Amino acid sequence: MKSYNLQQIFLQNFLKVSFAVTAFISFVYILTPFCIPILFGGILAMAFSPFVKIIMARGFTRVASLRILSLLMFFIGIIPTGAFFFRGARVISEMASMVNSPFSAQAINHKLDGLIDKFSKIYGIPESKLHNQIDKLISKVSSFIMSTFGDILSQIPDLILISIITLLSFYFFISNEERIRKLFDEYFFFQEENGNRFIKLLKSSCREVFFSNILTGTIQSIVVSFGSLIAGVGDFFLVFCTTFIFSFVPIIGAGPVAIVIAVYSLAINNIYAAIVMFVVAAVAGVSDNIIRPFLASLGEVEVPPFIGFITVIGGVIIFGLPGLFLAPLVASVSFGLVPIMFDEYLKKENGPN
Repeated sequence: MKSYNLQQIFLQNFLKVSFAVTAFISFVYILTPFCIPILFGGILAMAFSPFVKIIMARGFTRVASLRILSLLMFFIGIIPTGAFFFRGARVISEMASMVNSPFSAQAINHKLDGLIDKFSKIYGIPESKLHNQIDKLISKVSSFIMSTFGDILSQIPDLILISIITLLSFYFFISNEERIRKLFDEYFFFQEENGNRFIKLLKSSCREVFFSNILTGTIQSIVVSFGSLIAGVGDFFLVFCTTFIFSFVPIIGAGPVAIVIAVYSLAINNIYAAIVMFVVAAVAGVSDNIIRPFLASLGEVEVPPFIGFITVIGGVIIFGLPGLFLAPLVASVSFGLVPIMFDEYLKKENGPN
């Protein structure tokens, strides 16, 4: 009788459960291409959720505050992105015209010949061998830059779509904050205190990832790019973008970008530019050691620098460029979640008898 009941229950629920599981898996599979932008939207929503109350304190309704914040996010994202593509296209076209121009090519070759003569005399390397190596290096670098930027331009429609989804996800998460919190309390079964700690950990970690990395990277990029502008070495926009990307890497930071420019300035006998860029490298390093710890204090967890470094490298290997943002968040949440889980289960077991 018992086996019959189990068989009957199985037959009655098999199709329903199978259909529900299939529908859920299909739904997740359809959303797979947009997992990263949706995740970024959630990160931004948690990072900027306190600003909703700040705007509402100015007399705006919650709906108006959400719209104002979403518009700000749109312009914050669209301005640098547009500058990247327009300026990048201009730089690439200038590089192409310089390479194709006989006069420019002759001037560049003349400078290279001088550098090659100097290095061959100092290090005793045959000029022909050094010429061949430099020609190969220039060819590889220029083809890499052209192909990379060409790939980026070809992906503009996808990038626009991803940006729109990120912005819509941001608005969805931040407008449904209270509903999401109710679902969290209903299905995660945290004790109230630990649930509050966990939500606070998520929000503070998102704020730390955004403000600590974005603002620190922006400040360092401004310092290095303006330094290169004053020194008259390098393109302002390319230096800014390169420094911004390197600023996300713990321990290394943005200083090496300025050092590379300074070494290049020494190689072309531009002593003034080299001195300026060495000073800029020192300033960038000091600003990283002052600004980043201050902004990181907004978070609940302090991740050891070495762990943060290998986490970022692993994040880039797995996720690509988004790993620069996601890896620090995962590390912070992982370190902060451990004591919460200990309190959640150990306090239950060792609670009052």
